[in-house]
Amino acid sequence: MTRRLSILFILMGTCISLQAQTTKTGVLVIGNTPTAVAASIQSARSGAKTMYLTQSLSLNAIFSEEDLPFIKNIRNHYSLKERRRSKATDSIIALPVILKQASNLIKSISDSVKNLTINNNNAVDDIKKDGKGWEIRLKGGQKIKADVVVDATENLSIASMLKIDVKKTMVITGNSTNPFENKLYRSSVALGYLEDSSPFTIPMGSLIPQAVENFIIIPKQTGKIKLSKMSAGQAAGTIASYCAFFNTSTKNINVRVVQGELLAFDAILIPYSDIELKDPNFLTFQRLGLSGLIKSGLTNGKIHFDTAGFVKAEDLRSSMREFYTRSQLWFADNKKDTLTIDDAISLFKFIANRGNELNKEIEEGWKVSFKLNSVYDPKRNISRKEFGILADKYLQPYNIRVDISGNLLR
Repeated sequence: MTRRLSILFILMGTCISLQAQTTKTGVLVIGNTPTAVAASIQSARSGAKTMYLTQSLSLNAIFSEEDLPFIKNIRNHYSLKERRRSKATDSIIALPVILKQASNLIKSISDSVKNLTINNNNAVDDIKKDGKGWEIRLKGGQKIKADVVVDATENLSIASMLKIDVKKTMVITGNSTNPFENKLYRSSVALGYLEDSSPFTIPMGSLIPQAVENFIIIPKQTGKIKLSKMSAGQAAGTIASYCAFFNTSTKNINVRVVQGELLAFDAILIPYSDIELKDPNFLTFQRLGLSGLIKSGLTNGKIHFDTAGFVKAEDLRSSMREFYTRSQLWFADNKKDTLTIDDAISLFKFIANRGNELNKEIEEGWKVSFKLNSVYDPKRNISRKEFGILADKYLQPYNIRVDISGNLLR
């Protein structure tokens, strides 16, 4: 009898222990949605220990045609890794992703992602602050301690549990219909679109509620802008991973590091209509556009860089003043309406403290290093595309940090 009671107490103690067990993770993503899928996979890919709590019996997010390009990028990323590992000669990269296959494809990829644990058949019962991070109690009794939580539920139900006003984020996009009316585009981390389908940039601060650290939301809409689901999810996962990986908080986030990580994983942060993905300088223009040194434009519902346009001295002078104050001395000594290639090189030499060797360096690298198809002629007007590529190399405006509102940090 005594032996039976002892066994019973041991079993009861084991059950209680299992119920009360605490799991620690860097990032917890919650929600059975496309945004949650993108956030959890990207968080893990960016190096953070990540748990994906679907709050459902299985991962069965409903995808749309809009999500397929992102899913294809994920598939290609892991297909290439597998190809290198197995030294296979064939590849499925050229094949399109079909909508009816998307869910099964994501499930198979999720099972193989390093740093990612999927938790099905469990739901959040309670959530509260735990130092800089969070303590989450599930309805099954399990506890999770996470450095960062991403609410990717359909209706932001976790934010509702915490009584967070999801309309009060660190930056408010307002009712603007042009992303370049203010400096918020400099902190862009995702894409969205207006009611007329015009593209829009999503600033980082619109995913972070005010006065709540290390809690990230993925709303369906901010102001007049509807968020592209997978793009916003990828951004949220990158922000969360940054905070967990570097043991910091959302109020101390480095915008440029997050953007750099997104660009490294094929994210598009400014959707230029006149610069193709296959352009060898595509990343250069993403960086340049985010810097704001050369202003982008919105015409007829399309964002453009105006690659063929010329560089007007007066337009450039005002933006250069913000980045490099001593540039105004050059403009004072060089009265120009439109800059030539020679003028641009002179400006670069003045700001970057370079000598005449730069002329030869640029001439020799015109087609090889800078991948320019045009003829190098120092006396002709320089195009915005040519100026932008050279400015990214020699002035590096993107390397100047910005805050969450897009203001330059010195």
